[in-house]
Amino acid sequence: MATNQQKGWDEFYQHPDAFGAPYPELNNFLEKLEQKRALLDLGCGQGRNSLLALKLGFQVTGVDYSAIGVDTMVTKSNHQIEGVVEDIYNYNPSNTFQVILLDAVIHCQEEDRAKEINMFKKLLSSLENEGFLLIITHQWDMRETYLKETIEKEFPQLKYQFNKHLEHFYFPPLAEEEHIMEMSFMCFKYQKND
Repeated sequence: MATNQQKGWDEFYQHPDAFGAPYPELNNFLEKLEQKRALLDLGCGQGRNSLLALKLGFQVTGVDYSAIGVDTMVTKSNHQIEGVVEDIYNYNPSNTFQVILLDAVIHCQEEDRAKEINMFKKLLSSLENEGFLLIITHQWDMRETYLKETIEKEFPQLKYQFNKHLEHFYFPPLAEEEHIMEMSFMCFKYQKND
């Protein structure tokens, strides 16, 4: 049975390109990777990042609990993207991924800490050695500090690479003017043997 939150996202994703175009900074990062293997997009929504990754040559799996969002992504990809309708915190990856992306789904609140750490544990077991965990959050210094400290303490195999500030402009559904989201784009590299 769908929750009110799921119903809300299903309604939101009835509108095409609800969150606008992919981030140019994400495009640049993914484009520069010499080899492009498997990418997991958690909280993929309508697939704006998944479709970008597919276009760049990745084999893509997108996970979201909005069936409408996932169906939109799979259809736009001509069924080249594996779409999974699942809560990202319950999802158990069965493959190994070169890149795992979480875009605007980590809340970095103390009440979410245990479930976020548990999710990171599952993800780490599915991340290739020398693979990348990419986390994009709404910019807030506390979130950046929380993520860096949590990952450094709980997952020392994930080595901090960078944090870039993003300004994302888009027209939300039914809005009359363009919105801007201030985002942080954080990258961690998995080094299994350290």
